[in-house]
Amino acid sequence: MPRKRRFSQGRLSILKVTMFSSVWGFAVVGLCILAFAFVITKIDVTGKIVTLFSSVALCVGAYFGGLLAAKRRRKNGLLMGVLCGLFMFFVILIISTCFIRTIASFSPSFKLVLTILSGGIGGIVGVNSKNSRY
Repeated sequence: MPRKRRFSQGRLSILKVTMFSSVWGFAVVGLCILAFAFVITKIDVTGKIVTLFSSVALCVGAYFGGLLAAKRRRKNGLLMGVLCGLFMFFVILIISTCFIRTIASFSPSFKLVLTILSGGIGGIVGVNSKNSRY
C-alpha cells in the first residue's frame, strides 16, 4: 500500500515543482522586462529590438525556472527543465491570445523552441550543480 501512495506523491511533486519553479521563472521574466524597459527609455529602439528583448527575457526566465526545478528535484534535470519551459510557454501563449487576440506577431514555434531549449539547459545545469541546498 505505501508504494502506491509514494508513487502518486512523486507525480504530484513533479507537478508542484514545475509550477513552483515556473512562478519563479515568471518573476525573473518580470525583472528582465523591467530592466529592458529602463534601457528602452534611455535609448531609442525599434520594434524588432523590443521583440528581441522579450524573447531574451522569456529565455532567461525559462532557464532559471528549469534550473530551480532541477535543483529541487535533484534528478531528471532535462525533463524538469523541458516541463518548466513548456508550462511557461503555454501560459505566455494563453495570455497573449487573450489580450492581443492574435498570435501572428508572437511567432509561437520559435518561442516554443527557445523556451524548451532554455529550460532544458537550465535543468541540466541545475541537476549537475554542486550546491545541494534544496
